[in-house]
Amino acid sequence: MVYSRDYEQKYPANPVENPDRVRLPAEELRAASYRIIKPEPASLDAIRKVHGSEHIDRVRKSGHYEAAALAAGGAICAAELAMKGEPAFALVRPPGHHAAANRAWGMCYFNSMAIAIKSIRPKAKRALIIDIDLHFGDGTVSIFRGDLNVKIVNPWSVDEDFEYLNMDESRYLGQVKEAFQGFDCDVVGVSAGFDTYIEDWGRLLKTEDFFKIGKVIKEGSKICGGRRFAVLEGGYHPDLRWCIKSFIEGFD
Repeated sequence: MVYSRDYEQKYPANPVENPDRVRLPAEELRAASYRIIKPEPASLDAIRKVHGSEHIDRVRKSGHYEAAALAAGGAICAAELAMKGEPAFALVRPPGHHAAANRAWGMCYFNSMAIAIKSIRPKAKRALIIDIDLHFGDGTVSIFRGDLNVKIVNPWSVDEDFEYLNMDESRYLGQVKEAFQGFDCDVVGVSAGFDTYIEDWGRLLKTEDFFKIGKVIKEGSKICGGRRFAVLEGGYHPDLRWCIKSFIEGFD
């Protein structure tokens, strides 16, 4: 687990994006004896590989720069561990997958996953990103649009046609399995959002389903020597701690 108590700091945000989102899962994972690695903030150079100067300035003026840079640094740390053959989960906040190169919304500021993927290049030329958040990871897709070495899969994300309303847990898991088809990669990154939880906004997946997702990704990552990491995105129900723990038990 990549984690810092600094992730528990308060900053201007929607009340649902609060310190308990990481504090309570961290307590559970400590009790389960997961090794904890404290990250450093992402450097400005690393952030600039993804975001433009004007956007960075806006984040700085908003008072979110330090928190967002530390979240990105946690993602980089997890990605580097993955490249060494050690699966890692970055328990970070704020989330990042709605941050594009020069804009952001949805409680996101810097795109931690994109910064992590670009930071481990050229060691990891080809990357598969599986975004299991309820909401479409539009920022990540925007950043890597046209990059044939990055494949992004958003199973069951909310879309304008509301197709997700016809989904069930078996079809969702099937989409996660299919993510690995037809694409050889060097690393798998998971934008791990948990608002698909049955008691959260998505009202679909049970706690044990996140274990199944983690296990499917673990098995699928054999195509790249098991190199895999995950970064926390959304998830706002008090049961988030159990959802994360269940996912990690399958993913580890």
